Amino acid sequence: MNIKKDFRIISLVPSLTETICDFGLTARVVGCTSFCISPKELRHTVPSVGGTKDARIEDIIALKPTHVLVNREENTTHLIEQLKSLSHQHNFDVVETFLKSPLDNFLLIDHLGSVFDFKTAAQKWLEEQQRSLEKLEKSNQQRSTFQFAYFIWMNPWMVSGNQTYISSTLSLIGGINTIQTGHDLKERYPVVEPHDERLSQADILLFSSEPFPFRHRHIEEFKRVSENQRPTLKVDGQALSWYGSHFSKAILYLGSLYDDIQKALV
Repeated sequence: MNIKKDFRIISLVPSLTETICDFGLTARVVGCTSFCISPKELRHTVPSVGGTKDARIEDIIALKPTHVLVNREENTTHLIEQLKSLSHQHNFDVVETFLKSPLDNFLLIDHLGSVFDFKTAAQKWLEEQQRSLEKLEKSNQQRSTFQFAYFIWMNPWMVSGNQTYISSTLSLIGGINTIQTGHDLKERYPVVEPHDERLSQADILLFSSEPFPFRHRHIEEFKRVSENQRPTLKVDGQALSWYGSHFSKAILYLGSLYDDIQKALV
């Protein structure tokens, strides 16, 4: 793979960090967030510049990046605009992303391949995932739809609305989100009360492993305070919310997840 030697990349998005490393640019990453957990070796070799919401601008500038990867949903508008205002002065490019559906991964990988000179590897990945997606879609002909609500946080209880990447990913296996929201970024992950009628409309309540690491006791607490006896299932939040190269893992996970949901609904 012909990778230029002068890239100095800072990624403020965990899934994008994983993606560029999966395509051979690990040695070009000079900074990332404290939430960038893949690949594991970065935690020991690359300095953290803070979190996704509160990255330290001064640390980013000090590392002299050529590119800073951001995402409109995971990073704040203020942070992104700050970086853009400083990019010309400090000679770096802000690579801004915003994925609304799993299909956007194809555009993302194609774009990153162009920016970071891994077009051949990107094209191979695109072809492989297209075949996997077609196989998943073919299997969907045998599947029935289901209604769900997807929890991402507690105290307060927060859910993923229908305008999110998560919701769009679950729609690939027939999932229909009962939490309808507007398109505004601030509305996409609403706080809900335990007795919210929309939760009772769901066939199944899904509890994510991240960003809040739901355990059995948390799910039992929700059942107690809500008196909602709908079937529940803990799901892999990383598979359902990480984009980029992680989409290949998501496609594989979705088939088994559908089977688990159907078992829970029996």
